[in-house]
Amino acid sequence: MSATSPSWRFILAAWLFLASGFVLAEVAVPALQARVTDLSGTLSAQQSGDLEAMLREFEARKGSQIAVLLVPTTSPETIEQYAMRVAEQWKLGRKGTDDGALLLIAKQDRAMRIEVGYGLEGALPDAVAKRIISETITPYFKRSDFMAGYGLGWAR
Repeated sequence: MSATSPSWRFILAAWLFLASGFVLAEVAVPALQARVTDLSGTLSAQQSGDLEAMLREFEARKGSQIAVLLVPTTSPETIEQYAMRVAEQWKLGRKGTDDGALLLIAKQDRAMRIEVGYGLEGALPDAVAKRIISETITPYFKRSDFMAGYGLGWAR
């Protein structure tokens, strides 16, 4: 079979099409089953439970809902694109108030984002969310002290 035969070109085109589909597949959004979802294996069961308790207590005290999602990567999407898809699917916060927030960590990408519902934008604008990540969370994460980074002092 020569490299110019139609069947060879068909096989090559089919292979390239299938390979590109695998590379460009979006990371699935997990179902919201808890306030903490760790798909990266970063947190121990104890740490996840402690963080879950902190978030539950915060929600009981303030009313706003915060969820934490740890994924290995958001690639091929940017963290912003993936965070929007998660926020749209999870619908965090109280109905009609939209006062939820998502802390998304893409461990392999070394990227974080706080996605805020419309009801919290006044209290937690993008500039403040970015400062929280860079000044409060990131220094602890660089030392692999993830629980201190999640300390949620910023959410009080």
